[in-house]
Formats: sequence, structure tokens, C-alpha cells
Amino acid sequence: MSMSRLPALAAAALFAAGAAMSAPPPKDPKQAPGQPGFWIGPDPAPAGTVPWPLLQSTRTVQKADRKFGPAFPKEVKELDRQQVKLYGFMMPLDQSKKQKRFLLSAFPPHCSFCLPGGAESLVEVIADQAIDFTFEPIVVAGR
Repeated sequence: MSMSRLPALAAAALFAAGAAMSAPPPKDPKQAPGQPGFWIGPDPAPAGTVPWPLLQSTRTVQKADRKFGPAFPKEVKELDRQQVKLYGFMMPLDQSKKQKRFLLSAFPPHCSFCLPGGAESLVEVIADQAIDFTFEPIVVAGR
């Protein structure tokens, strides 16, 4: 797993986008957080990263055994075991300065006690080497 930090300008653009999350839901149900037209301005994700709208197309369904679980679209299933890059915000899982296991969120966290999105907007990252916690957006790469 590798990581790179992005310029503060990109972070500012995403924090502005995070403010749009509290707006009333769009009238078109296909235009949800992370969908084209949701961001204020162009999507700030760097080229070559997996777009969050693709991951957010995963739905929660009730299975035959009455338990709930994910229903992955074909395009998401094709990413399994492939080398990918994701752009997002680090959400630490412990209080140390260096993080080896954390959540990557599509949206900047706005409250210490609240998740900024649903399960479809979070990815668990287990890094090869611990990295410093940051509020800046990051890019991670791995399988």
C-alpha cells in the first residue's frame, strides 16, 4: 500500500464539497453524493483513481437467509484482486500518530462521532508501513 499527499488546494475544494452534503437531497435519485454534478466544481480526484461513484453503486440487499449484505455491481467485482488507487480522507481507528489500519472515506469527516457517509463510502486500508495521520486528502494504492 503506498500513499501520497495532495496539495492543500485540493483539500480546500473537497472541504467545500463536504459542505454541500448537508444540502437537501437532489431531485434526481441518480444524482447522489459522489455522482457527477454533486461536487461544487470539478471532481477533485486525481486521474487514475477509482471513482467513488463506482464503489457507491454497491447496494445493501436482504439475502435469502434474511441477513443483509452487499450486492456488488459487475464493474466493482472486476476490481477484486486488481491493483487500484483511491483518493480520500483518512479516518483513524486508534489514537496513535502513525496509522497502519484506518478507513479511507470519500468525504471529509465533519464530526468526530459521525461517519461522513455510508458503508459504500468507506474502504478499510491496511498499510504495509504505518503512516502519519493527516487531515489532508491522500491517495492510497493496493489490492
